[in-house]
Amino acid sequence: MIHRRLFTSLSRRFLDQPLAFKGLIVIAVPLICFLIALTSVFFADRESRKAENYVRVTLAIQSDILELHALLAEAASGVRGYLLTGNETFLAPFDKARSELPGVFASMRPRIRDGEQLARLDAMEPLVTQKLKGLSALRDTAGKAGQPSTEDIRKTLVENKVLLDTLRTKIDEMREREDVLLAVRTGEADAIRDRSQWITLFGALFGLLGGITAIMLMSNGIVRRVGVLKEAAHKLAGGQELERIPTARDELGELAAALEDSARLLKAREGQLRESEERFRLLVDGVHDYGIFGLDDAGRVVSWNSGAERITGYEADEVIGTHFSVFYPEETRRTHPQQELSQAKDHGRVEDEGWRIRKDGSRFWANVVVTALRDEQGKSRGFSKITRDMTDRKNAEEALLSARREAERASQAKSEFLSRMSHELRTPLNSILGFGQILEMDLHDPDTQSSVKQILTAGRHLLSLIDEVLDIARIEAGRMDLVLEPIDAAEALQEALALARPLAEERSISLHLDDAQLVGTYTHADRRRLLQVLLNLLSNAIKFNHAGGKVIVAARRDRSGRLAVDIGDTGSGISPDEMKRLFQPFERLGKDRNATSGTGLGLALSKHLMAAMGGELELLRTSGQGSIFSLHLPAGGSNEYMAHTQPMQMTATDAKGVGIARVLCIEDNSQSLDLIENVMARSFGCSVIPAMLGELGIALAVQHRPDLILLDLDLPDISGLDVLKRLQNDQRTQAIPVIIISADATDTSRQKAMAARAAGYLTKPLDLHLLIRTMEDLACK
Repeated sequence: MIHRRLFTSLSRRFLDQPLAFKGLIVIAVPLICFLIALTSVFFADRESRKAENYVRVTLAIQSDILELHALLAEAASGVRGYLLTGNETFLAPFDKARSELPGVFASMRPRIRDGEQLARLDAMEPLVTQKLKGLSALRDTAGKAGQPSTEDIRKTLVENKVLLDTLRTKIDEMREREDVLLAVRTGEADAIRDRSQWITLFGALFGLLGGITAIMLMSNGIVRRVGVLKEAAHKLAGGQELERIPTARDELGELAAALEDSARLLKAREGQLRESEERFRLLVDGVHDYGIFGLDDAGRVVSWNSGAERITGYEADEVIGTHFSVFYPEETRRTHPQQELSQAKDHGRVEDEGWRIRKDGSRFWANVVVTALRDEQGKSRGFSKITRDMTDRKNAEEALLSARREAERASQAKSEFLSRMSHELRTPLNSILGFGQILEMDLHDPDTQSSVKQILTAGRHLLSLIDEVLDIARIEAGRMDLVLEPIDAAEALQEALALARPLAEERSISLHLDDAQLVGTYTHADRRRLLQVLLNLLSNAIKFNHAGGKVIVAARRDRSGRLAVDIGDTGSGISPDEMKRLFQPFERLGKDRNATSGTGLGLALSKHLMAAMGGELELLRTSGQGSIFSLHLPAGGSNEYMAHTQPMQMTATDAKGVGIARVLCIEDNSQSLDLIENVMARSFGCSVIPAMLGELGIALAVQHRPDLILLDLDLPDISGLDVLKRLQNDQRTQAIPVIIISADATDTSRQKAMAARAAGYLTKPLDLHLLIRTMEDLACK
């Protein structure tokens, strides 16, 4: 009972020790036992070797004694043979004994440890020396001249015999003593070997006992408890409830306590996780507009929500474990799904849109996002796939695209119609205004001139209407060609006022300009279009003013730093009802109050032009004393704009010649041909070669080599641009200047013609003065 209590107490103390101490004890106990056993074996082995060495020394001494006896006997026998025969070969044993006996004594002396044996050896050594002297004397006697006396020989032999017997007695005594010593030492060696075996056996038993003790300590203090902890860890990993683990104050005890704490914490976390998973499941299942499902690494469906079920028509048990390529059309099923997974692995996620297949075979347009899932170590954990049914949006986009195409076709048809109508209207206007200008130059009667002036005024008004309608159409179609450049704001205002001044003087309207704030101010705009807007506003301010009224133009910088130009008049203002229709096309405001002519397009066109140039036009205020319109444009200093703008390059022409005697006119309209022939004959006295087809015109140009070619772009057989290019590419006609006369007033056509090396571009209806001036300029070159 006491022993058990003591063992329990020691075991408890051992359990409470740190693992390092336990490990030291477990390692030290068998190691100490092993060292003790090894030491015992070492000492036993050393004693055994010592005893064996004594035996070997005794055997060696016995061998030396035998050798001593043999050498003496052989030496005596050799001398006797020499005495009897006189043959010196019998002396070889004697010579050998005399040379080797000192060595035998020298070899025996250090080996002998016994005192009696040393005394005998000391007594034997003089006797051996004396024996050798006696033998030497016999040999010498036999070698003398004459026959030695028998008595002398007998006497010497007797003496040697006595001496040899003494030596034999001594040798026998030594041999007997060594036999005794050999027996004693052999017994001692056997006893030592037996003792060594017992020591080795006890050492092995002691080591075994120490090992068993270490194993017990290891098993009870570490292994068994580690096994308990391992089992607890497996239960913890499996989510099972832990039983109470015996505690101790060492590291394993702390680990056991930590496992119990972890179990409690994990249980709490599991509860929270289950609650979170339930909330997430409810959230995912509640998403009906998105199909959310998970894929494994191979692309098989592993999770499914109600949104995916609604979109695809599959129940969860129908699709779980199926490859997600089942949702793809047959034409993309083999390649597209795998490409999506590969791109998601490489880039983290991939987004795609395309047609997908429902369970019933119907198609839907899907927006798909595939995201690669990885753990903290970067190992792939599959994919998440979110699908949204975008069929309604796709249908709406296709409908919108179709409507846009339809609108573009309508806009194109409208533009082509307006362009054709412009051509068809400009062509007769060309004859009306052209011949009207000829009449104006020929007739000098005031009444007739007044009538011609009315014709020209009406024709030019109609031409202005055509231009404004075309501008409106270009702006609405997004095809307005603008040449934006830095413009000196003050200079542009002064030029506009100079152009409007004749109309103002005709109506007795005074013009006032306040441009003091515009010194060094530039704006970025199309100069011709800006003048068009300014002239339209000034014209309205003059036309809708009363006689003797004022038009005030004030330039300033607005709060945002832009250029602001306010154009005010002293007219009757604009009514609220008219303000609603102010910028609407074909709305002539004030037409009931006066007889002022107009198209109703000026303000609408001006507003569109300002927006196209990055500005705006607005009615600042109006009242019964007049109205103020304000336009705004980006503004800056001269350095600011000029630094980013390249100077405009003038287009060089290849026109040459020193006079105009023959003109080729390629024109399909007979009235236009008549007009040009009239002008050429009156102004230059030159002949005109008519051609109503392009191919014919090219042939006539090659045949007659005219001084000038007037070319219409709209010809029945080929385009006028093609005619121009062929004339310029032919060495026979490329030096002839070509002036384009066309009803197409667009900047695009003008730029194409000038790029093809036209010498000039005039639009119908022809301004005869401009035509004449252009031809004069060519003739002077």
